[in-house]
Amino acid sequence: MITGRFQFFAIAAVVLFFFLVLLLLKQKRLSLRYSLLWLLSGVIMLVLAVFPGLLDRFARLIGIYSSVNALFAVIFFCGLMLMISFTAIVSREKQEIVRSLQRIAILEKRIRDLEARLAEDAAGEAARAAGKPEEPAGTSPAGDSQRREAKL
Repeated sequence: MITGRFQFFAIAAVVLFFFLVLLLLKQKRLSLRYSLLWLLSGVIMLVLAVFPGLLDRFARLIGIYSSVNALFAVIFFCGLMLMISFTAIVSREKQEIVRSLQRIAILEKRIRDLEARLAEDAAGEAARAAGKPEEPAGTSPAGDSQRREAKL
């Protein structure tokens, strides 16, 4: 059985836990959608701290002889749920990073192509201004560098 002193400290610890989660939310160091998992864990801890008899009933219901072992099972289950949830979040974020990197690579290629085209146009303008015939496309130094980049 849980003593009154331990129950008081358990409730105080849960209140401190809620304060920490809310503080992280306020400072925008924790996203609201991720904090819901922590708040749910806190609610479970608060219910078990306020009503310690529930843990004994739960232990008897599932066939565990000691309420301490039932508490360990509840904590293990909550930890497992948090790990699965965070794994899903990390996987989703990884996919978003890959998509962003692909978009960046496409945009960088477009920039290189536009810079090469701009250099060819500038070379043609300079040749026309000097009265020289324009070099055919692909024979200018800019075209050579573009072909070299394409081979890479």
